[in-house]
Amino acid sequence: AHAFFTRASSPSPRSLDDASTSVQRGVYVCERKNGPFCPTGPYKSTQGVIQKKISVREKDDASIFYTNEAVDAAKKANTTLPIIARINPLYDKTLDEWNANDMRLIQHLTSFGFAVYTTTKVPRMGIFPGPERMYPKELFWNLGDHTLEGIKKISEMASSSSGDDDILSMLDASRVGVIGYSVGGSLTLRMTMEAQQQGKPVLAAVALGPTIGSERSEGGTGGRDIFTQGDGTSLVRSTLLLLAGDDDDRGGVDGVDTALERFVNAPRIKALVNGATHCFVSVYGAGCQNGPLGRCRECETVSVEGDTVPNVGDGCKGKCVDTDLRTQAAARQMATALFVLKLYPDGSTVPPELAKYRKAAPTFVWGPAFEGSSPAKLSAVVQKDEPNPVSIKLDE
Repeated sequence: AHAFFTRASSPSPRSLDDASTSVQRGVYVCERKNGPFCPTGPYKSTQGVIQKKISVREKDDASIFYTNEAVDAAKKANTTLPIIARINPLYDKTLDEWNANDMRLIQHLTSFGFAVYTTTKVPRMGIFPGPERMYPKELFWNLGDHTLEGIKKISEMASSSSGDDDILSMLDASRVGVIGYSVGGSLTLRMTMEAQQQGKPVLAAVALGPTIGSERSEGGTGGRDIFTQGDGTSLVRSTLLLLAGDDDDRGGVDGVDTALERFVNAPRIKALVNGATHCFVSVYGAGCQNGPLGRCRECETVSVEGDTVPNVGDGCKGKCVDTDLRTQAAARQMATALFVLKLYPDGSTVPPELAKYRKAAPTFVWGPAFEGSSPAKLSAVVQKDEPNPVSIKLDE
């Protein structure tokens, strides 16, 4: 039996007879071959993910998501929770609305023992998704700067925090990863550069369909220049996962290709999802193949509220497409494997429940399992410059 599917707390995953199983449920149902990082992790909460609001620049302008199960496990192991900073786009929605649309990813990361930090309030949220030239690059950079300030704030608050029940005392701001989608993916790459220059490097970063835009002279914001000019990218040593759909018409393929070329001293992985668009989140305007209203998220809401994936029958037909669900599942799986590997660099910090995942992670990041276990078919896979990649047997 596969060692990772014997947890008493969760049932064995349902097999997929055909794509309709996922479509009807509104979420990809992991198969055994997808490996250990596709299903939710050992700290999935029956009480749901907890959201704690904190103040960075103004009152309640950021949030930390976590589960009590992960906190309790860290306390028993006399360790702390690593932090994953998550950066949303600014277009069309408030940042809280973006969080609601991407709650499946937040739930997944917290179930593997991470605290997820995200900015929830900055000026000019929900901007009109018009041509790039409508907005200065500083409008977007402000969100990235706020995110980095938030990590610094957590570090300050954690050092002054007291009391066993205070989540801030359980956070480790020296073990930070960052993940972002679309414009948030571009800001994720920029944050690796800013953090490196400030002497507080992030350990790993995941850019999903990063839209780095055009030069100002070509009608863009000019934000692209920081990636293509100067030596800022060459200073970064953080491990990068660069993922886009090969049918992305929003600039994601250009973003991952540029990052692969320019971040020359960072261990990095690039992959394209075959037949996928910009749909790493089920929202209108992302190129999702689920109709003009992007209503698959309604089914995701149903799914994340229960302890197990419910059978919602025909409720998601016409709203979800299997390719999109597999794309999102692949992103969750790959990001989790990378963060488990890089945010637990010292084996002594790994709680017992995560030890077998940490042991398997190198193969699922650098080895052949990276591509073979993906719920979506991948192409153009490039894995560069990881020293001493490790391969192990999964059933050890």
